[in-house]
Amino acid sequence: MSKEQFESSTNNNQADSKSLIPFISKEFKKHFTKDIKALYHYTDLEGAQGIISNKTFWASHIKFMNDSKEYSHGLEICETIVQNLIQEFPKENPRRAYLEEVFTILEEQDTDIFVVSFCENEDLLSQWRGYSRSKHGVSIGFDYAALFDVSFHLSEENFFPRKVIYNHQLQQRVIHRIIEIALTSTESNTAKPAYTPKEVARTIGYFLPLFKHSTFSEEKEWRIIVTNSKSMPYQHELKFRARDNIILPYIELLTHNKVTQNDNNLPINQLTVGPSGTNEFTARSLNYYLKNVGYPTVPIKISHIPYR
Repeated sequence: MSKEQFESSTNNNQADSKSLIPFISKEFKKHFTKDIKALYHYTDLEGAQGIISNKTFWASHIKFMNDSKEYSHGLEICETIVQNLIQEFPKENPRRAYLEEVFTILEEQDTDIFVVSFCENEDLLSQWRGYSRSKHGVSIGFDYAALFDVSFHLSEENFFPRKVIYNHQLQQRVIHRIIEIALTSTESNTAKPAYTPKEVARTIGYFLPLFKHSTFSEEKEWRIIVTNSKSMPYQHELKFRARDNIILPYIELLTHNKVTQNDNNLPINQLTVGPSGTNEFTARSLNYYLKNVGYPTVPIKISHIPYR
């Protein structure tokens, strides 16, 4: 998008100066969501027990996840776009200085990003490898509509999953749109822009974890994104746990159940036991566990992928 396009850009549906992230989510809604019946969360046995018993998900810090390098993919796209736009404005143009500050903040990002991942596929080899971590893996199938009627609740906020975007051109469009709205807010020289460079950088940083390289598209991943930033008026409680060779930062994401007639149970529609040499034995233990914690009718499947 050229400088001229920015200069002439108008939008009849202006963003609220306090809600840029929801505005972008709404504008690109058809790309971030779709009608589906179920989403699946891959984890190991210990993780599955924790989710079911505590009705809580752990949002892990993206820099310490198994696919943490994916964040740099989106960041590289964004930095290229911002740098190119900076060069299009003369040095004396205040928009150039504005974008330079956005770029500096992106490079020195003080926002911690936490992610909970889901998948449209219940039995996918790449997900078993990535999330069960060579242990006994489980994918928990959730009724999509019911889970997000229940919704996630944290610090008076509700969180919903968004589809990961694998299309490079669409990734660029989202970033361009954020910057377009931000630059439009700088048009008046007599007032402060509706969005500070810090808010613009935070918004960009929020969507970057939803960008992955096209070679990962078979994963059909969805993500819930939670952010912690020193510039935010509140901080989500940060916790830590040991995992393999690292101390993993995470945030607890509680389910906030609006449905009173289901005894506050999670809307689990099935469990799939991942490939292993003892998956039938594991399935029997899960079946006994579920019956004793209030899920007597949840079916348990065994992965069709051969163990080796």
